[in-house]
Amino acid sequence: MSQSTPSWRAIKTSLAGMDANSLISLIHDLYALNKENKEYLQGRVGGEAAYASLRENAAKKIKHEFFPERRFGKARIAPVKKGIDEYKKATGDPIGTADLTLQFIEQFVKLCREYGGEEQSKLDALSVAMKELLKILESCPAIIVVFYYCIFFRK
Repeated sequence: MSQSTPSWRAIKTSLAGMDANSLISLIHDLYALNKENKEYLQGRVGGEAAYASLRENAAKKIKHEFFPERRFGKARIAPVKKGIDEYKKATGDPIGTADLTLQFIEQFVKLCREYGGEEQSKLDALSVAMKELLKILESCPAIIVVFYYCIFFRK
C-alpha cells in the first residue's frame, strides 16, 4: 500500500509543534519556492505599498493579455481571472480587486469594440466578472466612493 500525502490536519499538527525559528525557516523556503508564494506573502505582510505593487503587476498582465506591445493579444480569460484571484487571496483588498475586475471588463469591451464580437464562452466570463464586481460593491458600501474615483479619474 502506498503512502498518501499528509492531510491538512496532519500538517497543522506538525506546524503547531515547531518552534518560531523553524516556522520562519519554513516560510522562507515557501517564499523562495515560486513567484506566487512570494507575492502572496508580500501581500499579507507588506501593507498598502505591497498592495499597490501587486495591483500594478496584475493590471499590466490584464492589459498585456488583451493588448500587448507587439502583435495581437490572446484574450485568454483564465490567466486574467487567475491574476485577479491571486491578488484577492494575497491582499484581501476589495478596492483593488474591484479595480482589477473593472480593468478586465474595460479591456474586454475595448477588444470587442476594436475587433468585433467574441465567442459565447468569453462573453459568459465577462458577465460573471460584472456580477462579481457588483457583489464586491454591494458588500462594502464605502468602497463605492473610492471606486467612483477610480472610474472617473483613472490616468
